Amino acid sequence: MNAHTRKPSENLPVPSDKAPSDKAPTGKGRELTARPPLPPAIAEFQSDAVELEERAPPRVARMTLYCVTALIASAITWASVSSIDEVVIAPGKLVTTQPTIVVQPLETSIIRTIEVKAGEVVHTGQTLATLDATFSQADVDQQQAKFSALDAQVRRIEAELAGDDYTKIAGDTPDQMLQAQLFGQRRAFYVAQLQNFDQQIAGQSAALVASKNQEAVLNDRRDGLSQIEAARERLYDNQSGSLITLLGSRDARLDVESDLTAVRGRADEAAHSYAKLTADRQAFIEDFRRAAMEQLVELRGQRDMADEELKKMALRRNMVVLTAPADSVVLDLAQRSVGSVVREAEPVVTLVPINVPLEAEVSINTRDIGRVAVGKEARIKLDAYPFQKYGTATGEVRTISQDTFLTGQQEQTATPGQPAAPFFKARILLADTRLNATDVPVRLLPGMTVTTEIKVGNRTVISYFLYPLLRGLDNAIREP
Repeated sequence: MNAHTRKPSENLPVPSDKAPSDKAPTGKGRELTARPPLPPAIAEFQSDAVELEERAPPRVARMTLYCVTALIASAITWASVSSIDEVVIAPGKLVTTQPTIVVQPLETSIIRTIEVKAGEVVHTGQTLATLDATFSQADVDQQQAKFSALDAQVRRIEAELAGDDYTKIAGDTPDQMLQAQLFGQRRAFYVAQLQNFDQQIAGQSAALVASKNQEAVLNDRRDGLSQIEAARERLYDNQSGSLITLLGSRDARLDVESDLTAVRGRADEAAHSYAKLTADRQAFIEDFRRAAMEQLVELRGQRDMADEELKKMALRRNMVVLTAPADSVVLDLAQRSVGSVVREAEPVVTLVPINVPLEAEVSINTRDIGRVAVGKEARIKLDAYPFQKYGTATGEVRTISQDTFLTGQQEQTATPGQPAAPFFKARILLADTRLNATDVPVRLLPGMTVTTEIKVGNRTVISYFLYPLLRGLDNAIREP
């Protein structure tokens, strides 16, 4: 600044009693001599650099420094007391609570028709494909014939034991007609045998009655002859009768007693024969029924087994028509055409159930699994619907696997000595899937990829800056 531009008052010297102190204490007991400001008369002739150096800092600069310092202090304070959610990022996809439905043939067969296409919506019971039924139908027909024959025998024996006429309830099938003929023959044999026994029993009964009658007559004759003999014996004792007459009466009595003994023997024999024939008749009835019941038990077992086999064969025949077990969407079809041979249990149609609850199946890194627990809240971002526009879904952790998994691709691409990164699987139960969509309808489908943020706790902002420093300090100075 030139001398002619300064004010006169600026050229006056500063009094010594008002001059600032030129000494300042130092850290070691010494006093640091501060350079006093130059008098205006001298400063007038100094350079501009010296003048700027001697001038006090501007108020704006001081305020800026104070504001920056206060801002830094406020930021550190805010970072120390403020906390944010700590989340674990887990990618995955939407899956149904029910697994995919794989429709397979029960046995090796030939494809006759394919009724659906990939992506088609099918309903419960709808036909998906039809296989050749020649062999299974032949087995069913053969087993049905066996069952019908056994059933006809069982019903015929049941009618015999119940005393019913099977010919009146038999149908017109060959097996039933044959059993009706057999029923007639067996009934005729049964009746004939009973009639034979009845005739023999009647004969023995008549012989027994005749013997009893003859025995009564002989008893009367014996009594009469005994009296005659006694009278002639008295006459002989009185010498009024002859000995010859007495002996003749005695001989006649003995003849009658002999005949009486023979008649009694024949009566006993007739009684025994009557009892034997009666027992034989009853034994024949019991044996006939016992044999029928034993045969009935055996045939019932065979019929029940045949019925079960028939059910299995009928099911096997019905399985040639592959149907949808539930409302679903056709996900995939086997690479087979009509006329191709499909093996037993080979997947033919793969279905994805619809109208069933969805879950998110996510992969959790092994280093994060220690902070994830069942019941933790989660936020699901769907890749098909950007969360910036449509928002997010909410849910909670339902299950966590008890061991790690490796994807098939990881196992194939893993290099020797460098294993693939394992991960845990978790299922996220979707609680609220309402998205902020007004322009397009939101439809959640199995297979949609998602990114899940699982809330595992809170953390201060400053910890994000301190933890790396602490980790570095903990890992430092370890060299031997």
